[in-house]
This record gives sequence, structure tokens and C-alpha cells, in this order.
Amino acid sequence: MLTTNDLEFVILAAGKSTRNYPHSKGIPHKSLIPLGSRKVIDHIISEIISAGAKHITIVCSDEKAKEAFELCFTKEKKIEDKFKKNGNIIGLELLQSVYVPDDVEIKYVIQKEPKGLGHAIGLANKVAGNRHLVVRIPDDIVIPNHYAPSTELRKPVVRRCIEKYIADGIGGNMFITRHVDNPSRWGIIDDGIFKEKPETSKSNEAFHTLAIFDTKVAKRLEEVATAIDTEGTKEYDLWTNEGKEIHFDKYLNEEVQKDPTKMAIRTFPIANTDTYLDCGTLQGYETALLYTLLKESVFKEQNKETAQKLLIDCIIEDEEQKELKK
Repeated sequence: MLTTNDLEFVILAAGKSTRNYPHSKGIPHKSLIPLGSRKVIDHIISEIISAGAKHITIVCSDEKAKEAFELCFTKEKKIEDKFKKNGNIIGLELLQSVYVPDDVEIKYVIQKEPKGLGHAIGLANKVAGNRHLVVRIPDDIVIPNHYAPSTELRKPVVRRCIEKYIADGIGGNMFITRHVDNPSRWGIIDDGIFKEKPETSKSNEAFHTLAIFDTKVAKRLEEVATAIDTEGTKEYDLWTNEGKEIHFDKYLNEEVQKDPTKMAIRTFPIANTDTYLDCGTLQGYETALLYTLLKESVFKEQNKETAQKLLIDCIIEDEEQKELKK
């Protein structure tokens, strides 16, 4: 019987994050930028811990990035004491909210070169201990509606997906998806296989947020990661001579075709009541930041008052500009 102890939660955080420049410039990864009262990484860690995560691996780009992530979760007793002494209860509660429980293990894997998602996932599997891999993409934040019509829909979508995967009890692969109008821009799940930006597709279910890979797929990607790092292999040549990153779709689909009954990708759609925030682009991040400041921040009521005043001022200013142009 599957349990959360059979799952390794992997956060892919080794990219350069240039799509978020200038917000992410000067920091190791975009998941370290603020989002409401916390950072993006804090939202993700909190979300997967609520889903039962006990084993977490963060794939990062170098030792400096690793140190930056480690500092995010380090308990700081002196700062806590300072906040207590100053009566800064809000600061104290926020600081403690980003700590990781003692029974949760966080490991780090370094992907020195951007050899692709398939390579990154394979590296993570080397320390996963033969667990199913729950791969979290840090671009997306999905916030449940706290007033949704059912208790189930008030849970984070990641938790709902993990609970369904465990309840199924069959392993295999499961991807969180959302409906998109233009499948050619996304990775699509169509008839149980993964298609990267297909020109035509019967499906509009795009992969977002999280993917669960069966141990067989995880082991295959580990073998591919070893190959791409080994001189003389075709994967090594693809990266070294042609600069091609190794994606996971080819190897995932091959495993699906071997056993389509068990290994076909099952989809878990984001609910209509969920709010999807794309933190992977400059505009998307600013929208997500605005949303969380007004809806999720501990200072949301004060932020709303400020936003209302600024909005009124902007409307007046726009009207004045229109008059001047006449």
C-alpha cells in the first residue's frame, strides 16, 4: 500500500530565471523572490508539506544557490528572541511559519549545467531511495478558494492530487493539468502520453504545477542523467556537440508504451474554484504578487486600503492627462 513515505518530492530550482528579470536578477533562483508575506519557495514548501511530504530534494545550480535555500529554512533563535523582546508578534509568526518540521528531510542536488528537465529529474532520483518522484515546477502557484463549496476543494490542489494518487494505490504517472485554449504552446497530455507543444491535439489538458513519476520512469531518467554525464554516449553527444537539453517526454512515453494499462499518464485537473498564478514570467509574477498582497498577505486589509487610494489617484491622474492632451 502506497503512503507519503513512498514519495520523494522534488523541486526543480536550477534554472537561471531570466524570464523574471529584473526581479530575479542577483539571486540564485526566482523561487526566492517575495510573494505576498512569504517567498515563492515558502509557498511551495508549505504546500507539499501539507500534502504529507517527508522527503524533499531541491535541484539547484551551484553551492551558492544551495546555501541560499538552506538559509531559507534555518531556524533563527536570536531573531525570534529579538522579535519577542520588541513585541513583533506578526514578524515572529511569519518567521516561524517558514520553518520546516523536524521530521521532514531536505536534500540538495546540484545540476551544474542546464542539461534539461529529464537530466534534473534523473539526478534527483539518485538520492530518492527508490521512491515515486513528485516533481514540483516552481513557476506555478495554485491557491484554493477558502470558501469553495466542499472541504475537498478548499485543500491545495497538490494535496488533493497526492491523496488521489495514494488512494488509487497503483503507482504509475499522474500530472496536474489545466485547460488551455492553444495546446501548441504547452506540454499536453493526450491519450495518456505527453506531447510537447503539439501542432495538433485532441486534448487541451496542459501539464502544470506538478507531475508524479512512477519508480520505473524515475529509474529510466536516472539512467539517462548518468548517460548525459558520461563521455561517449549519445546523450552526452546531444548535449556536448549539439547543445540539446534532455527532456523527459521521450523516456516517459517509452515506459508508457511498455505498459499502457498501468503507466499511462492520469490527469488531475485544477478545479474551477482554484486560482492559478503564473510566476514564471515578469508580468505573471507581478500579477501573482499583486494577488497575494491583496488576498493572502497578513497585511491584506491595509494593502487593500492603500491600493484603493492609489487606484483612485491613478484614475484622477489619467483623466487629467486626457484633458491636457485635448
